Amino acid sequence: MSRLVFLVLFVTLQVCLTLSNPLATTAPDNAGLLERAKQLYRGTKAKVLDVGKTAAGYAGMYYEDHLKPLTDSYMDWAKDSTSALWQRLKNRLPAFGSDISE
Repeated sequence: MSRLVFLVLFVTLQVCLTLSNPLATTAPDNAGLLERAKQLYRGTKAKVLDVGKTAAGYAGMYYEDHLKPLTDSYMDWAKDSTSALWQRLKNRLPAFGSDISE
């Protein structure tokens, strides 16, 4: 419990000291600071988006060169298998229908 009281006292003193000694800045400096922060944010955002576009380009090229040739054969196999299964089912369905009605 004493640690909690000490922590609360320490935080309260920090807040009081911060409020008693305000920073000596003027409004025009703050306005310039905000403009610089906006410009820095926009520049950083543009750099991140450019890096993202580059990474997406590399990922797309890697997919086209390495993964797509492998996956296309499996997709063709799956498509052919389902077509063959569907054909077998269609061929057997009339036989099931005639067995049930007899």
